[in-house]
Amino acid sequence: MSFTEQKRAEIEKYMLRKIAIDDEKLIEKTMDSFGISITSAKRYLKKMTDEGNVVKQADRACGYGLFEETFEECVKIDESGQQEDEIYDRLLRERLSGCGKNARRIWQYVCVEMLNNALEHSRGTQIRMIVRKNILYTTVLIVDDGAGVFRTLVEYMAGHGWNEPDEKDALVELYKGKITSAASAHSGEGIFFSSKAVDTFAIWSGGKMYKCYGGREHTVLESRLLAYASRFQNIGTLVMMTLENETARDLAEVFDVYADVDEGLIRTRIPIREACISGEPVARSQARRICRRLEEFKEVILDFDGVEFMGQGFADEIFRVFAVASPGVLLCPVHMEKEVYRMIRHVGRGQLAANVRLEADGMSGA
Repeated sequence: MSFTEQKRAEIEKYMLRKIAIDDEKLIEKTMDSFGISITSAKRYLKKMTDEGNVVKQADRACGYGLFEETFEECVKIDESGQQEDEIYDRLLRERLSGCGKNARRIWQYVCVEMLNNALEHSRGTQIRMIVRKNILYTTVLIVDDGAGVFRTLVEYMAGHGWNEPDEKDALVELYKGKITSAASAHSGEGIFFSSKAVDTFAIWSGGKMYKCYGGREHTVLESRLLAYASRFQNIGTLVMMTLENETARDLAEVFDVYADVDEGLIRTRIPIREACISGEPVARSQARRICRRLEEFKEVILDFDGVEFMGQGFADEIFRVFAVASPGVLLCPVHMEKEVYRMIRHVGRGQLAANVRLEADGMSGA
């Protein structure tokens, strides 16, 4: 059987993706998906191995891995007025030049934003930049030895109206966006948009790590081992970003989802389960933490994915108290289980505020 060049490319891309996730049924699934023989499947593997994009790895379930190049650079943070765009042009641009056009645009934006944060906010002495690249994906790590992003935000919040804030409060504010420890010089949008632009975004500081997948799925890890590793390896803040080399994602479209040309960041998305780090969303104090600064936005998407139960106090604080007090903010709950949906209706006492968009198609499985 003779395939077109496009079809052969599809088979190779399929196999590369299976290798990337270490699928032990790599050969069988390729045969089933494309109707080819085991001999043909192995021929594709040999071709990719000969080209240097795939390497044999006996310790992996599928027996193969993607060949990866790693580059590392380091710059000192000083008071000589270093510019983040100059650092990018000098040390990172060439390392990322093999990516597609969309990926190159995204990499320039997110790297420059994260370098600026390290230069102007970290209070550190140096920045390490690590680039890991294979045939499918590129990962960039930007690491400083400063105070740490969560600690810096907590210090800022303590001096600007928050009552005894902690790192949990700082995490919630990062979800929202528009938070910065230098409001006179920055908009606080860099981390927000960067986390939406790449495939995987993670920020690690102290004992906490926040991860965002494709701008929608979020996880928070909290561990004493992370805190120990931060001190042992002298890490203030570590940002890790991964992006497909030939991504179809357009940077302008990412901005269009959340921002307005004239008004800037007007829309935000908050993952409720992750924002309520201490447990299920039941308390008014949890809701107040989420509602703080929401009046700065025109639309707030409240993502209830993974939330099976919501307390009456939590729901009342957001969907009645805050909604009535802030009629200019549109509240859009999505991915609701039936119990969550019913609780929102309950606190509305039969008449939800006009700025609560409660639609049945926002329910999980609807």
